[in-house]
Parts: sequence; C-alpha cells; structure tokens
Amino acid sequence: MSTSSPSESAPRCYNRGLDFAAEGRLKEAEKELLKASELDWSDADALCELGRIKIETGQLAEAVTFLKKALSRVPHHAGSLNNMGVTAFLSGNYSKAAEYFRSALNSNPNLADAWYNLADTCEELGDIQEKRMAERRYRELTG
Repeated sequence: MSTSSPSESAPRCYNRGLDFAAEGRLKEAEKELLKASELDWSDADALCELGRIKIETGQLAEAVTFLKKALSRVPHHAGSLNNMGVTAFLSGNYSKAAEYFRSALNSNPNLADAWYNLADTCEELGDIQEKRMAERRYRELTG
C-alpha cells in the first residue's frame, strides 16, 4: 500500500522531480521520481530520469539498474535506450553504445540527443560517414 497522500499523483511527483533536478536538488528529485515510479507502474519516464540523474552524478551501475527497470516496463522507451547508450559510452563500450543509440532512434527518429550521441560514438569507432550523417540529422532537428 502506498504511503502517499490522496492528492499525490504520478504526474505531480514526476513534475516536482523534474523541477528539483533542474534546481540541482538531486536527492529531492530522486525521492519524487521514485514516488512517481511507484504510483504508476506502467510508466518508464520517471525511471529514465532517475537513470539520467545517476549518469550525471557518475553512478553508472545505479543508472543501468533504473534504466533496465524502465525498459522492462516499456521495452522500446527511446529515452531509456539513449541513456543506456550513454552508460555504455562512458564505460568505453562504443559498439554497444552505438547499438543502444540506434535502437533509441528506431523508437524515436526525432530524438536529437540520440543523434548527437551516435555522432560522438561513431567518431570513437572511426565511422566518419555515419558520424557525419548523425551530425547532419542532429542539426536538422535542432535548427
């Protein structure tokens, strides 16, 4: 049984979590995002955001845990796939990172962050042609 008040809702907690994250209040953000995740078991957005915060703070193993949970809820969640790619990239596994970024783009071809990340990854892999294509697509999306 949830300990949340009747006025709590997953969207309200999620939005508060995003606000706290934007203010740099990461512990409070994490608490609200976890609450949002518990209130809506079908949603992956709060878990994806928790993963992003963990990446930002250098806690890659914890990020992967949240992102895998998000993907268990929504297997083709573009943001979570993109963030899994970031964890692979930061771990030096560029081939796996590229796979994740491509999967994210298969789910959402307009996800500019994934195009940007794919370009960086292709540079590390020495695939200059795909790097240029990804950079071009990123510029098209971001104007």
